[in-house]
Amino acid sequence: MFSLAGMNALITGGTAGIGLATAKRFAAAGARVAIVGRREASEIAKEFGGEAIRADVADEAQLRASFEEAEARLGKLDIVMNNAGIGTVGLTIADHSAEEFQQMLEINLKAVYNGLRFGPLHMNDGGSIINTASDAARLAIPGYAQYSATKAAVCSLTQVAAMELIPRKIRVNAICPGSVWSEMVPPDDPEVAITEHMSPMGRVGEPEEIAALCHFLAAPDCRYLTGQAIYVDGGNTVGYADHTLEAMERM
Repeated sequence: MFSLAGMNALITGGTAGIGLATAKRFAAAGARVAIVGRREASEIAKEFGGEAIRADVADEAQLRASFEEAEARLGKLDIVMNNAGIGTVGLTIADHSAEEFQQMLEINLKAVYNGLRFGPLHMNDGGSIINTASDAARLAIPGYAQYSATKAAVCSLTQVAAMELIPRKIRVNAICPGSVWSEMVPPDDPEVAITEHMSPMGRVGEPEEIAALCHFLAAPDCRYLTGQAIYVDGGNTVGYADHTLEAMERM
């Protein structure tokens, strides 16, 4: 049950955080995995018996080449995870520069779009594509405008791609994590304190908890689920727990 034996996977942004945790989980479930990132990650990939491909996903030619190389090393892909992203937040719409917005568009949105263009060309029918969005796609938080916009667009792309790939039985879903420990959310990040006070579960998530959802979406057992944006955020987009309301009363 939920075996990935004999399957091949490519994960962008796979050298750290959610991507790396997912790569390790896929490998433990029997898949052969290639991780794609800007850093040299051969030693990281060796830890779980995977392959490392160095590429900047914002560069269309490099991203295309990474899919070609993954197929050359592993064979036709069964799983593609468009996971690479950046999270520059804090500035208002008025204060952000056009250059900063362009960078976020290139990595958070265009790289996913291109992953949906190139990925299916190197996939077997009946596979799974997982796009990493965020609970910020639904939440309106000052200072998150550019990030939220790109992640909401990823959810929309996911729905359209799911419909377009139905004839090949390739499922396309998005995951929408809340705050998760990673290079983007280190212990001293202001988001940590906000999450601990406001999130119903009162804590930041672990990368492995997101990887568990990715495993579910990647497995053939999940073949009737497509076009969905699944929120895994400790209940953050649902409402307020008692401890949150109590904290508000004490303010």
